[in-house]
Amino acid sequence: MPILIKRVNDFFFQVADAAFHLHFNEITDARPLLPSYAPFYIKDRKDTSVIFDMTIGDNLVSFIPDGEEIGTFDCGGINHGIYKRPEGGYFITITDVGGKPACAMETSADFSECRASLFGGDDLWRFGLNNALMIAFAFAGAHHDILLIHASVTMKDGYAYLFLGKSGTGKSTHSRLWREHIPGSDLLNDDNPAVRIGKDGSVSVYGTPWSGKTPCYRNLSLPVGAYLRLEQYSENVIFRETGAKSFASVFSSCSSMMWDKPSYNAILNTVSRIASSVPVYYLKCRADKEAALLSFNTIASDK
Repeated sequence: MPILIKRVNDFFFQVADAAFHLHFNEITDARPLLPSYAPFYIKDRKDTSVIFDMTIGDNLVSFIPDGEEIGTFDCGGINHGIYKRPEGGYFITITDVGGKPACAMETSADFSECRASLFGGDDLWRFGLNNALMIAFAFAGAHHDILLIHASVTMKDGYAYLFLGKSGTGKSTHSRLWREHIPGSDLLNDDNPAVRIGKDGSVSVYGTPWSGKTPCYRNLSLPVGAYLRLEQYSENVIFRETGAKSFASVFSSCSSMMWDKPSYNAILNTVSRIASSVPVYYLKCRADKEAALLSFNTIASDK
């Protein structure tokens, strides 16, 4: 864990080459709340430019909703409430799988300024803060050519491959099959990697502090070799997607809120650029060795 000399209530982190800042009003040492963020901690903060600031305090935000409810945000099957605040920006309620309050957050319209309060005990605090940070990063990052993707990412020979699909379609299983049957394969992230377009137009994927049930928090980045959308099937069949289908495969796996037009339009633009420059495949498959070999060999032969 990072070690600071004075009060440990200010943190800077960098994910996908984008920094963000956390300030804790009451908690003297917040490091136990942030175990998965340690690899992304920035020691040298001089002249650090951030995509969002978040202040966490006991009485900053009430859990009572403020504004008009406009939708929900799906975090691994748990839907958090999203409200449009009368003065602009958003109010977000975060609950655990049992519906217990964990965090309430207020944000500016572009998510560059956030305030949050945590509720419950240590476990709920960690859950609430982690989800608040993931949401803030997803929508602040949208304005900086960054996408937070629901995917499992496997590394092989200097490239990263993103396995996409709805929950339960076998993304993590397909990653495991690559690691078991394709020598040199390794896991970068198993749930929420970040994808970013560089100034030169290159597309890279980054490890993040958010990796679902698999603890894989690697501060690494690699160029994207391909996207692979999965669907369970009785046999193994693979297709190369183009045009609208490739766009839809990538976009359907992105964190987005269609009611927030600026970030939604930015995400659409970023996905369009990615889908036109990175191969996208559709794999209907069983969860077996042959499926992994088929996807790997097809992608490799197309390079």
